[in-house]
Amino acid sequence: MAAPVRQAPLQYSDGVRFGQLIAQRRRELKLSQRVLADRLCAASGRATFTRHELSRYERGVRLPSGWVLAAMANCLDVPLAVLENEVTKQRSWARQQTS
Repeated sequence: MAAPVRQAPLQYSDGVRFGQLIAQRRRELKLSQRVLADRLCAASGRATFTRHELSRYERGVRLPSGWVLAAMANCLDVPLAVLENEVTKQRSWARQQTS
């Protein structure tokens, strides 16, 4: 049997918001929100991360920082710099909207 072929990496563009990016990557990896939340708990050593919190990030209700962002990058196999950049862009955009 042939080895599974890895999908091409996600194309990160300015048009993709953070929540859409992580939801798309989660689906590419065929993970439910619950499974990814469990993996985030294991990767971070914290038992307090739930699928509801992940849903808030995916819907754009909240933006992660610190350990959550690092754990997401690890669990989704996405460079941390890419996630940090998307969060920075979205926060900057939000500040411009309130000015």
